[in-house]
Amino acid sequence: MAQYEVDALFLEGKSLLNTDLYYMTRFLAVDPAYYLKQRDQPGVLAAIDMVCERAKKYSHIRKFHSVSPTIHHAVSERVRRDELEKRIIADIAKNLFPEKGVIGIPRTTDAQHVHNLQQLGIKTKPVQGLFFKARETKDNSEIEAIKKASQATEATFQHLIDVFQNTEIGAKHVLFYEKKPLTVGRVKRMIEHSLVDNDSENSEESIVAAGSKGADYHYLGLRDDVLHAHEPIIIDIFPRRLEERYHADITRTFIRGDVSTKLNNLFESVEAAFDAVIDALQAGGTAEDLTNAMTDSFERNGHQSANRTPGIKEGMLHSLGHGIGLDVHEYPGLSLQPTPLLPGAVIAIEPALYYQKIGGVRLEEDFLVTSKGAKTITKLPRTIFL
Repeated sequence: MAQYEVDALFLEGKSLLNTDLYYMTRFLAVDPAYYLKQRDQPGVLAAIDMVCERAKKYSHIRKFHSVSPTIHHAVSERVRRDELEKRIIADIAKNLFPEKGVIGIPRTTDAQHVHNLQQLGIKTKPVQGLFFKARETKDNSEIEAIKKASQATEATFQHLIDVFQNTEIGAKHVLFYEKKPLTVGRVKRMIEHSLVDNDSENSEESIVAAGSKGADYHYLGLRDDVLHAHEPIIIDIFPRRLEERYHADITRTFIRGDVSTKLNNLFESVEAAFDAVIDALQAGGTAEDLTNAMTDSFERNGHQSANRTPGIKEGMLHSLGHGIGLDVHEYPGLSLQPTPLLPGAVIAIEPALYYQKIGGVRLEEDFLVTSKGAKTITKLPRTIFL
């Protein structure tokens, strides 16, 4: 807090949806709650009585403030919702905020709450970077949760491998599974069902991008898109564990049928870049070192990278990767920045190549950064030619 020049942190919302609030409280709830943390003091959770009682049992918070009296009084007066929220914020500010100073808030803070704070004369300051930095490194329980999410993802990929192995190639190279055309929608339903069976869920929609459409690296895939043999199919799954709320992020590129020389060369180039990044990671490289290792490898094999040549339309078009945790994308960002990779960070590395007439080839795996290099979390075959 001293670095960000704030005297306290204030968070609000439903911890089921607000990852910063969940991180600070370790209390998962669908009920609105408020959290105040002053420097060198334990945090305080403010909520209605029922939520406070539940939090006493299931969170590590030990100080509480009930907003029930304020709510009961407002309800008896039949005030409007915006007035009720104003009174709740005034109650919390009076009882929990420091008398003077600046209150740090994340960028997800409800605009009405920010307005109410300002109306009370309270100085606020966005401090999203503080939460990003705090969440960059993981403790053992967080790492285990990410490993569980990875295992669920791997099980889902294994299921998809079985499905693709049992497809038939029909007219115009259409893939048929159980006598029906295999579509993006069917594959996504398989992903969703498998994740639930493995105590996980999609926090965002998985990517299934087939053929030339995969050249758009964030193309989600329309559910009516039909999958074909002999072309690359990018499948990117980044689920969240239902209980612990931590993510994994894994991508594989499937090909059912013949693999052309050009496609095979793309796979080999992506894998070579991936190995170059791993070598740099094991040597304790920075984010910049890793990105340069990837780009050098691609350039040796005749492919450009937007990390070094901005504005290109084909080649490697996005950053090398990102941290993962309670959100799919967290610190550290893996780009041309001299950012040291801290022990305890968990990162997803995703070199790829995209060409308009062919589509895309992407390989993504998760790694735990340690003081002695990196440990692979993902356990899946890299190439899936079926």
